[in-house]
Amino acid sequence: MAGTRDRPDHGPGRSPGRSCAPPEPVPAGRGRRVGEQDREQLFRWHREFAADVGEDVTIDADTWADTRFGDKHYTFWETPDGTPVSMAGMTSPVGGMVRVDPVYTPAHLRGRGYAGAVTVEVTRAALAAGAKEVALYANPANATSNALYQRIGYVPLTEWAVYDFAAVRA
Repeated sequence: MAGTRDRPDHGPGRSPGRSCAPPEPVPAGRGRRVGEQDREQLFRWHREFAADVGEDVTIDADTWADTRFGDKHYTFWETPDGTPVSMAGMTSPVGGMVRVDPVYTPAHLRGRGYAGAVTVEVTRAALAAGAKEVALYANPANATSNALYQRIGYVPLTEWAVYDFAAVRA
């Protein structure tokens, strides 16, 4: 297109294989559905997630419903003392498929298995609720998350690309 510059944003779609198992060792703690009392934590982590992935979005109680995050169901992974350390969201089923999105662990808590544990938790919950397929998308440049998703049982499903045709300013 004349006067525009394309900027690809792409990644592999993944779907769990025959099973989805937590990475070893499984971190101490448990998954817990996010409740009303968790709203501020949820908003804060979504702002951090959006910044990490380069999204410019305002997320608070007034704007939540209008964001891509507002219509999902969330689970926190929490330590044995009840401290939330990671989150994963999932969509409602559409045509029998649920999408896991987003998965986020604050930077200072990464590398401890929390993201893998919470991803397995929401994947199993989706399948137990009747989802025929569960999918997630991963940034191909993020070797850590791609390796994690493979270890817990997700397999490549498809490659995709989204182009943002932003107007070129003279």
